[in-house]
Amino acid sequence: MKDMDADEIQLRYAKGERDFSGADLSRASLSKLDLQQISLWRANLSKADLSATNLSGADLVGANLVDANLTQAILCGANLGDANLSRTLLSGANLNSTLYNEDTKFPRHFDPESAGAYKIAPQVLLAGANLSGLDLSSANLSGANLNQADLWKTSLKKANLREANLTRANLIGVDLSGASLSKASLRQSNLFRADLRSCNLLETDLKEALYDETTKFPQDFDPTETEMYLIEPGASLPEASLSGANLSGVDLSEADLQEADLSQGNLFGIDLSNANLRGTKLSGSKLWEAQLSGADLSEADLNGADLWLAVLKGASLSGASLRKASLFGADLSSATLEGTSLKGALYNEATQFPEGFDPSEHGAYLIASGVSLQGVSLRGADLRGASLKGANLSKSDLSHSDLWGVSLEGANLEGANLLGACLIDAKLNQANLSGANLHGAELTGATLKDIDLSEVDLTAAALSGAIMPDGTIHH
Repeated sequence: MKDMDADEIQLRYAKGERDFSGADLSRASLSKLDLQQISLWRANLSKADLSATNLSGADLVGANLVDANLTQAILCGANLGDANLSRTLLSGANLNSTLYNEDTKFPRHFDPESAGAYKIAPQVLLAGANLSGLDLSSANLSGANLNQADLWKTSLKKANLREANLTRANLIGVDLSGASLSKASLRQSNLFRADLRSCNLLETDLKEALYDETTKFPQDFDPTETEMYLIEPGASLPEASLSGANLSGVDLSEADLQEADLSQGNLFGIDLSNANLRGTKLSGSKLWEAQLSGADLSEADLNGADLWLAVLKGASLSGASLRKASLFGADLSSATLEGTSLKGALYNEATQFPEGFDPSEHGAYLIASGVSLQGVSLRGADLRGASLKGANLSKSDLSHSDLWGVSLEGANLEGANLLGACLIDAKLNQANLSGANLHGAELTGATLKDIDLSEVDLTAAALSGAIMPDGTIHH
């Protein structure tokens, strides 16, 4: 391709052109341009000025970037496989999720892994890596450790994933068509909307992997003959092992999940209306805005679950345990609560209980302005955005609790334990903190006006941006 200057690149890019493979842009001035998703495959960019240029998602495979200036450039998700960056200036460049391989050449002493880049090669460790939306077509990741990696909508078309570890990986919407997954482990992975057509699944471990009606499998492959879980309304999943699963927004209405393990799951917005959840483990699960109307939760374990704005109308919670559960804004009107344990559960004025039911008599705590919670243990509680104005929290245990943005104006916190608590942007005007322990607390942006801090332990506390008792901002 002939030589090009910055004006020509900008004009053609603005018209929608993205493929500039093989272009000669040596010494070109391309500083501060927005060139996202551009293809500069094997382009000559030696000594080019690309400072502060946005090259997110760019194809720079085999590109010559010797002596180029990439200071402050954005390379998030760009592919630098086989590229030559010898003597390239990379000061301040953003290489988060940038891809490279064994043949990529970086400047001497530059560590791409420390910069947030991912090496794409056999046997690499990418456990927990965020590779969502990237193009890894035909990549060789045989034997790679991708345990719990985020591969949402990633293209792995024709990729070599033989013997790779993809246990608990997020494979929602991933394109695995034509890929080799022979002897790979996809245990407990999420394959919603994934495309596995023409995939090699010889000896692939798919035990407890999730799929739905939109998942595409190879011809003649029958997922019902495996130990995979089909997630759909009315599904039969008794005793299923789904601990830690991401089932946000799915429809499992009328499903049989008796004695299944859904503990520590992300169940935001899930529909479990009229489901059989007898004896089901839901401890520590996030059930924000979950639909549980008419569900049978008898003897279920909901200890520490977060049921913010969940709907439990007509649900049976007989014998269920909701110890230390969060019930802010939850609707339990007409729910059956006979023998239900609510010790240490939190609720607010928006929580609805059956008529005549007093949650405080069952050990639950009301979180509201002016309440008395003297000596109560709220260790590790999530109280973000709550109003506790004028509340009596003297000698209470709020250690490691999340109090982000909480209103505590005029509250009595005398002798309270706030060790390691998050109080970012909290309002503590005129609160009584005499003898309180705020060791290691996060008070960034908090308001501490008109407070006597003389007897407060603020050792190792973060106070950046906090408004101090005299009205000054802490720096």
